[in-house]
Amino acid sequence: MQAKLILTLTHPMQNNFFSKLLNHTASKTVFTILGLIATVITIYAFINDKSVDLRYEIIANTNVLDFNADLGKLRVAYDSTNLKETKENLRIYTIKVTNNGEKNILKEHYDMNDPLGLSINSGRIIEKPEVIQTSSEYLTRNAQIDNYQPNKISFSQVILEPGEYYIIKLLVIHKTNKTPVIFGFGKIAGQKGIKVVNSIDVKEETSFWEKTFYGSIWSQLLRLFTYSTAMTLVLVLIVNIAGKIDEIGERKRRIKMIAEFKKQTSYEYTRMDDAIFERYQKDGAESFKPMLRLISNEEELNHIYMKLVNKLKSNEYSNYKRLNRDTRILIDKDDWTLINEMTNDGVLFKENSKLTINQAMSETLKKFVEFLEEKKEFQLHKSIHFHHTINRTEF
Repeated sequence: MQAKLILTLTHPMQNNFFSKLLNHTASKTVFTILGLIATVITIYAFINDKSVDLRYEIIANTNVLDFNADLGKLRVAYDSTNLKETKENLRIYTIKVTNNGEKNILKEHYDMNDPLGLSINSGRIIEKPEVIQTSSEYLTRNAQIDNYQPNKISFSQVILEPGEYYIIKLLVIHKTNKTPVIFGFGKIAGQKGIKVVNSIDVKEETSFWEKTFYGSIWSQLLRLFTYSTAMTLVLVLIVNIAGKIDEIGERKRRIKMIAEFKKQTSYEYTRMDDAIFERYQKDGAESFKPMLRLISNEEELNHIYMKLVNKLKSNEYSNYKRLNRDTRILIDKDDWTLINEMTNDGVLFKENSKLTINQAMSETLKKFVEFLEEKKEFQLHKSIHFHHTINRTEF
């Protein structure tokens, strides 16, 4: 019967990036911390983005008169008062009352005992202020000046949705050597104080989501590429660091396990056993089970070995190797590799194309595997050990 060669190209799962990433103890810890940080940032951003922020914004501050020029015959009067003689000036303020936050300001947010308003220092309001502009028909009908006094005014309680506003105009008279100062008063639930700001000092403020998705589609794509690249580099760094940390910890644990085994009275140490212990430090306990299977029967071992040798000498294999020089060929790779490794370690001897089992090392290997089973070493690594299946040669 003609032998059938099954060739399989495979990538072991141990080399899978995400498998390594998710199965390192250190990387799990790092991702847990990063997840907690991201959660805190998200919650903070959500709460902060929904804050109340009513403010008074001075969008215009205009001098009606200017007496810097010395014009002796100039006479300016207001309400029969010569302003030049009294050294007074007129100033028009245009003030925007706006909801700069991301939360609706409802009527229940106002305090009846502490209404919203403005007060003025070093000047007095000489005419009743008026609402000159609004952002909606609702505000046009309902935004009003409730109380007017020479040094302060108060506003009606109206619903202000995010971004909505109404604008008022104030005519103020003051001494030419003193500039009026405007203060805000009143109480809004969820806001400690109401700011009075100048429009020239106010930078355009954007919401959390506007900041996140600011820019054109090309800017977004570039940002996505940059962030993705940076995140990939961070993940690679985490995998490498986590792998090193886990590797060092695992190596120390295995060294302690070997030292404990050597203390057993049933075992007598010889230097040739170091090859077994070194393999355990390097590959772990799982590497021993296939070895025990091969050395359990010397006659069967040689039968497997000779079939592999003959297969490698076959014309079919030679032709495939010649046509696919750069292709890695896996032909009963597990058994062939194990036989070569055990020969190098001294577990097997090769004489005249025949394999002989080193009985002393074989006994040590069996005792060591029994010891590891008692220590539940194989159960410990079962959940994190990755297996891959390689199709074997059929004869």
